[in-house]
Amino acid sequence: MFRYLGASVSGLIAAPIEAIWELVSDPSCHPQLAGSGEVRSVELVDHQPMGLGSVFHSQQHMRGLSYVTANRTVIWEPPFRFAWRVGFRFAPGVAQIWMFSLTPEAGGTRVENAVALPYALPTFFPFHVAHDEVGRREVAVMLPTLDNLAQLLGVLAPTAIRSSERAPAVLTALLPSPLLQGALMVGGGATLLYTLVRPRRQR
Repeated sequence: MFRYLGASVSGLIAAPIEAIWELVSDPSCHPQLAGSGEVRSVELVDHQPMGLGSVFHSQQHMRGLSYVTANRTVIWEPPFRFAWRVGFRFAPGVAQIWMFSLTPEAGGTRVENAVALPYALPTFFPFHVAHDEVGRREVAVMLPTLDNLAQLLGVLAPTAIRSSERAPAVLTALLPSPLLQGALMVGGGATLLYTLVRPRRQR
């Protein structure tokens, strides 16, 4: 069995859903929200106002490298869910999928931040170790996002935090079959390994 890599975190924020939606659904606010600190600026390039299929460019800076992603909106359900798939200028929306999901609760709104990566690995040993490690790293990046959101809203830090080291089904459903994706990855990896280690023919 194969499963996509990913993770999610959620917390209760003491603010109405409409106020939170106004921030998370506006990509220009993402540089202030992103817990990774990698998002520097965002520009909406088409489909104004925001909606399903809208594309926005994001200036990123990671490990000394600056680059631009082209992100396509794949879920748009105001004021509850907004998801976008990362890609390139020449191919918007072909990589990982990020999401904000909002649910009213007593005392405020439960905010979920989640990601599904486009990599599917087997779930059995030793591959489950990779699932757990990648999930933990993504959770560590997303927790500060919830804190940043609360600060921008001028409310107390999120409470009742929950986290999962698995990608939500609502996001993986937008990706190809994990079995197919995993088989392609394994086949590609095996081909690359063979190319690297096979003995060269003598002339």
